[in-house]
Amino acid sequence: MLHKHTCLTISLLCLFFGIINNSFALKDDNEKPVQIDANNATADQKSMTTVFTGNVIITRGSILVHADKGVASQDSDQENIVTLFGSPVKFSQKQDDGQLVTGQCNQFTYNSKTNLAVLTGRAKIKKGKDNITGEQITYNTQSQIYSATGIPASGISKKQSGRVTVILDQINNGK
Repeated sequence: MLHKHTCLTISLLCLFFGIINNSFALKDDNEKPVQIDANNATADQKSMTTVFTGNVIITRGSILVHADKGVASQDSDQENIVTLFGSPVKFSQKQDDGQLVTGQCNQFTYNSKTNLAVLTGRAKIKKGKDNITGEQITYNTQSQIYSATGIPASGISKKQSGRVTVILDQINNGK
């Protein structure tokens, strides 16, 4: 029975990496195994939840994720939720065009029922010279639509409070 739950955990984390792959794909990454390193791992078969804590490092091909804690679960409808916590959670992935996509936030959550990936807490995503920064970035993996909300008044600076920053450098991108 533990093997079944281990497979579920790996499936949930593969789902997480599928989200990143769909968004920032490097084709070879889908064919690579998922490796999870952490100080501790606990699997609860009854609740279908696995928790990884302490210097969590997840890799799959060119994908690299650093978090303090990761929680993967599945509900009775077979819907998956993956949540990563950190100060910050950091991720990177190389794309087929050779560019590196990097991102960070304090909490990353993906829900397979809603197809939403939500980066919360000083969220940033950068590709080349393009980037988006906000308190929360939400990405629908099915519609491929993102939205961002601003940093609250207690955020980085009063000049930028309540604002989202999007920089698109289409002329010089990748140079």
